[in-house]
Amino acid sequence: MKRVILLSAALFVLFVLPVKADITLLKNDNYNFNFYGFFQFDAVYQSYMMNSYNAPRYPLPDSITNDDSTTNFSAMNSRFGLKWDGPTVYGETKIKGCYEWDLFDATSRNQMKFRTRLAYLELRGKNYSIIAGQHWDIFTGGLPYTLITNGFYWETGNMGFRRAQFRYTRFWEKGEFAVSLSDPTTDNAIKNGTPLLSARYAYKMENNGYFALSATYGQEDLKTGTYPDRIDDSVDMWGVSIDAKIPVTERFSILGEITTGEDLKPFLSRAGYYYDAVEKRFGGMSTTAGWLEFLYSGEKVDFYLGYSRENLTDEDYIADGSLQNDDAAFIGLIHKLGRGVSYGIEITKFNGDYKEIIDTHSTQVLFSMKYAF
Repeated sequence: MKRVILLSAALFVLFVLPVKADITLLKNDNYNFNFYGFFQFDAVYQSYMMNSYNAPRYPLPDSITNDDSTTNFSAMNSRFGLKWDGPTVYGETKIKGCYEWDLFDATSRNQMKFRTRLAYLELRGKNYSIIAGQHWDIFTGGLPYTLITNGFYWETGNMGFRRAQFRYTRFWEKGEFAVSLSDPTTDNAIKNGTPLLSARYAYKMENNGYFALSATYGQEDLKTGTYPDRIDDSVDMWGVSIDAKIPVTERFSILGEITTGEDLKPFLSRAGYYYDAVEKRFGGMSTTAGWLEFLYSGEKVDFYLGYSRENLTDEDYIADGSLQNDDAAFIGLIHKLGRGVSYGIEITKFNGDYKEIIDTHSTQVLFSMKYAF
């Protein structure tokens, strides 16, 4: 009886909370600080061992120790942030900022830690924006609609992450162009002495639709051996991507992204670099990856169906037993109860194609409940 009373009281509090909106912490003539975020509970069942309970991307190789089903409950995907609008610096240009964090910790399931997601300042004018700080990549700028908020089908077709960068964006009525210099990310790329260069052009459509083309380029310095057999190579990190959201009706849209390139591991691809012992050289692993999703977004219900896949195409440089190709087919339903409260279920079939050994499969069932404000 005591548990029933506590549960009833918790549900009552959720339903009497205000309609989802940022919470104003401070507002005056020069500053406007707002608090936003969500509390999220996830219950996950996996029919075969995956690379992670909280950030699933692919099933592990075939072995007796991996042949187990698992159950995991977590609240670490909860997320919070602060946004602020500052004073006008000059003309119509204002200063803005954002700091966002979550509780994700890859080393634990329930002992959560604060983790910075976004931290940037922005100068925003009428037709332009300058951002300095940690933000999402402009290369491969699309994100699938999913309840897997920390797996995001990375290394399974989806690419693009968050990193420190300096970005300039120019806006037009029907489009925008952005260019960024970003943190090189890997130790070998940092030693190259040059940042990652990315660019993206997006054409805007009605109902928040768009079609975008993006590209990136960087280098890694790789060395091996001793005198006189030293090898000192620079390997190109490059990629070209198309991502889009195409509204078919007011409620129904098609989302997707397709990417090709080499050595794109900084963008959460599985394609890194390899060493050719015969040719005595380093090279970037080639990849083709992408995802496609059909989304219905209703007033009370969201429904989506999608598929994601990444193929490493340099088969000769993939070691036996390593993951060459992987894919995921997923379906989800989210019921929006109102006042920021929602719950949903997503079912995903993950497949792993390991070179020269048995393919593995895992079905994941994810139940999620959220209160957003």
